[in-house]
Amino acid sequence: MENKYTKNALLCFVIVVFFATVTPALARIHISGVDTTLNKTALKFKDSRPNRPVFENAFKTDFDAFMFKMTAIRTGLGPDNTILNKPQGVKNLGNVSLDIQKPIDNVKVYPNPVADEINLSYSLKKDGLVVIKILDVLGNEVSTLLNQKLNAGLQTNKFLIDRKLNSGFYFVRIIAGSESVVKRISVL
Repeated sequence: MENKYTKNALLCFVIVVFFATVTPALARIHISGVDTTLNKTALKFKDSRPNRPVFENAFKTDFDAFMFKMTAIRTGLGPDNTILNKPQGVKNLGNVSLDIQKPIDNVKVYPNPVADEINLSYSLKKDGLVVIKILDVLGNEVSTLLNQKLNAGLQTNKFLIDRKLNSGFYFVRIIAGSESVVKRISVL
């Protein structure tokens, strides 16, 4: 019985040694002009076609130059620091980037946590419809506090909180034009 196990173990050993010696030789076989080389990490093929596609890196990897160009575009300056398109009525281009597009700015909600009433302060850049809603944590509308057209300028509103609001976290959403600002409040 021991002799049978010894023969099987010896046969397995011979097979492992055979494949260990033959496998590197098989890895060096050349097939019809394609050079295959077996590395420890991967099998690599060389493409010897005369009309093979060549891919070049189209993107520059210089991040500082890229950021300089993006800053110049955002501020309205060209590559030679000349003004590309200056908005009317603007004397300084340092703060032009996003202030022109925002219809609502400087939103403040106080006091927070809220007990009975909530005060909202915000600045409108131009006349337009303003909608103020209270949303629950899941984003469902709980109540609408304001839905009317307001004039441009600093706005302050005072609202009494409905008793149907349980204590917990809510969101106040102020929509002016195409922009929406969301602030979190806590109701006691």
